[in-house]
Amino acid sequence: MALRATPVMRQGSPPELMYGLLRWSKSARAQAPNVAVAQGQAPEANLAKKAFQHWRNADTGRWNPPQYSLRRQAQLVRAAHETGMLDAVVASPKYARFARRLEEMPTHEVFTGFPTITWPTLSSREDAQEADRIARTFHAHGPYAGRATSRMFKGKKGDRVKHARRRRVEENMRTMHETIDEWRKEKAAARAKAKPISPL
Repeated sequence: MALRATPVMRQGSPPELMYGLLRWSKSARAQAPNVAVAQGQAPEANLAKKAFQHWRNADTGRWNPPQYSLRRQAQLVRAAHETGMLDAVVASPKYARFARRLEEMPTHEVFTGFPTITWPTLSSREDAQEADRIARTFHAHGPYAGRATSRMFKGKKGDRVKHARRRRVEENMRTMHETIDEWRKEKAAARAKAKPISPL
């Protein structure tokens, strides 16, 4: 209901907004020479002042609000930029801010594709030397540099027990057949000891 009551505040497309501004500027109310200037001078028809600033009526002596609010002026400035009609909104206080933002906007280069990069190739001997250099550097400057073996970092429990667990699993897998045979013998002995259930 609010939108129906105030259709002027709807956004509209940029051409519609600019058409509304041009249509208002041609109306008799906008063309009337009733804007007060300095004392002793005749009133004038200042379309820019009536549209975007508070102006004083020379006939009544009262101040009138601008035809367009600051919110609508911001919309008009953006619409004028999109339609190429910035000359119609130069007098708006929102135009200066918009022009300043356009000047401060960074420019971007057009992306035309990835550049061709030539990576250096190492021979097998140079690659081995580089790997050895990295290993020596890590040993000299890494987290374990200068530490005794007994004072190594504790680490996580899984890392500490993984070697013992791996040995235990390998031992269990190696003796798996003996374990299965022993289990089968114990199961057979248990069955032999069990008494048969007599039917009622």
